[in-house]
Amino acid sequence: MTTFKHPLANMAEQIERVGLAVLENVTDMPVYGEPYISPYLVIALNHSGWLRAEYDMHPVEFRRHETAIIFPNHILYAHEVSPDYRATLLVISARFLEYIKQMHPAHYHVEYHYNTSFKLNGFQFDSIYTCFRLLNSISQLKHPKRDELMAEQMDILADMTETFIRENGAMTLQDEQPVQQLLSRFHRAIAIHYRESREVRFYAEQLCLSPKYFGRVIRQTTGIGAGEWIARYVIIQSKYLLRQHPEMTIQQISDELGFSDQTAFTRYFRTYTQITPKEYRELKKIEN
Repeated sequence: MTTFKHPLANMAEQIERVGLAVLENVTDMPVYGEPYISPYLVIALNHSGWLRAEYDMHPVEFRRHETAIIFPNHILYAHEVSPDYRATLLVISARFLEYIKQMHPAHYHVEYHYNTSFKLNGFQFDSIYTCFRLLNSISQLKHPKRDELMAEQMDILADMTETFIRENGAMTLQDEQPVQQLLSRFHRAIAIHYRESREVRFYAEQLCLSPKYFGRVIRQTTGIGAGEWIARYVIIQSKYLLRQHPEMTIQQISDELGFSDQTAFTRYFRTYTQITPKEYRELKKIEN
């Protein structure tokens, strides 16, 4: 299946300008057939149906009366949705997320590793949905303190969501085992440093571990080597730029990704995809 114009893409300018957007009656996913990396924090409520996907290459399913939390810079790969799937999405830009963290740091240290969706009872679901609608109303205000008001409401939502999730028995990253915490820190390090380095040793040093131990733990935990995790992230970002930014030349994309030159980028891309960046871009033009 190919990329199509999703409501999230239509709202991108508003999300960046205002800081957040609420998307009602979403019935599909932005991208099929390929993994992608969202720059946003997305909190979703499923009103009906189901969605099957992979989150950081781990299978997940999003069902009716669940909330899903997708953190920025993680790998999402949508597979299929049911015909009756309908969701509401709260989408927060990276810029506004940082602003919220500065205003209200208490609730933004929590991550839910692999467990991205959580069952809610009727009261919990309706409470979160009410917060969504209030945030949507505040976001449309022309008021000098709009950002502060949105941040206050986001803090209430974060506290409420964390409380509901814990009441329902879900574990946060802080509750999980050290190995799982290591994997999450590795994902975060890739998102920050993938332009700077693609070497396993670099990431082991970032996490204060020996490369040998680090590589063994990642492979034993995920079944995938640390080098492949890094490469997949770089390739997904490469494909995004090639697909979504036709105005950028291959050289500009190479520079953006931190390669020494276009030849090095082409060689790297072909190693992991069996085609060149130019061939990939042409293929996507034909599909669309």
